[in-house]
Amino acid sequence: MRKTVWLGRQSPAFRLMVATSWLAAGDWQKKQEQAIREAIDDRPHWDAYLHFVQRHRTPALSWAALQRVPGLELPDKVSYTLQHRSKETQMLALHHAMLLDQMLKAFQASEIPLMALKGPLLSLKLYGDLGLRQSHDLDVACTIFDLPRACLCLQEHGWCMGKLESLLTPLQRKQFLRYAPHMNFTHAASRSILELHWRELNETTEQVQRRWSRSCSSLWRNSPYLDMSPNDLVLYLCAHGCKHAWFRIKWLSDIARLHTAEKIDWAACFGDAYRLGQERILLIAQMLLNEVYGLTMPARNQHGYDASLPRTVISTTLKALAVPEPRYTMINILCAYRYDWFVLPHQSFWEMLKRLFYCGADYLVLPLPDRFFWLYIPLRPILFLWRRLCRRRKETSPVGEV
Repeated sequence: MRKTVWLGRQSPAFRLMVATSWLAAGDWQKKQEQAIREAIDDRPHWDAYLHFVQRHRTPALSWAALQRVPGLELPDKVSYTLQHRSKETQMLALHHAMLLDQMLKAFQASEIPLMALKGPLLSLKLYGDLGLRQSHDLDVACTIFDLPRACLCLQEHGWCMGKLESLLTPLQRKQFLRYAPHMNFTHAASRSILELHWRELNETTEQVQRRWSRSCSSLWRNSPYLDMSPNDLVLYLCAHGCKHAWFRIKWLSDIARLHTAEKIDWAACFGDAYRLGQERILLIAQMLLNEVYGLTMPARNQHGYDASLPRTVISTTLKALAVPEPRYTMINILCAYRYDWFVLPHQSFWEMLKRLFYCGADYLVLPLPDRFFWLYIPLRPILFLWRRLCRRRKETSPVGEV
């Protein structure tokens, strides 16, 4: 791994976290081992390193990467902590896999097509191991047409719909389906969290339809499910990272793994992205792969697309990656929406404004009947400021007060 100018300015602890945040494939493994040794030779602050690993959600990957380096000696505290966190990640992944297996069988019996997103099956695809990617919840997708049946199927098999989703009035539900990308469910027995998607943020109807039409049938533990095409998977992972402004490195490490395993046809991906008006999403991912991991990217100009991006897009992302802990301040939230504006310039100003002010949780804060639904429109900015104030109070108050 080539040490870029930006990476060279970071602390040894952060550089070690970057070097251990993925499992390089092919010839890149030797370069990754060299980067790990160089960061350790610079005497990193081990507590800071462990904090960065936890912050970026890569304990199992970091432990596996360190284990691949021959003759490496780590402090006992670091080895114990990483090994313990790695086992926790793997146990949670196995539990999610068990729930996913039950879900796939239930959906198969109900003849509802289901697409697995991220989670243990993506970990299996990337690394051949269900438990190397840390996932807080399960993510699956169905079509908007199958959504009512999918919700009923989940509820019949022990999943409870979220409080917000279960209390929506007809008009609230109509707007919720327009702006929200998923519904939340909680498993009654294990309290595990599930997100049932029918689209992703910033996606057009055309893009959703293309992903389903180009998906392929796969089998896991004798249960069928739909898997994204390779190009759609790359665009989906890049879009997911952009949605969160790439503030966790684990989203970028997925792309790095696919790239070093030579499983990305960048020219074909750019062709699809250009037709959807999302070529900047791939450009940002390529620039970050180069800056963070020092990976060599194919020449962008050969695709015939505009390779210019506002420098603030990349600098904002790199800054967010390196901070010890992200904070959801008003400035950061507005920067994230400004980031979206650069990434998806085809969106109208009014659509961006609606997304900024809309929040489904407002229906719980102010549960208006449908005959007064129109009041939500002038009240959106007030409710937006109220949410920011409540979040600010929660962040600044001592534990247990709020």
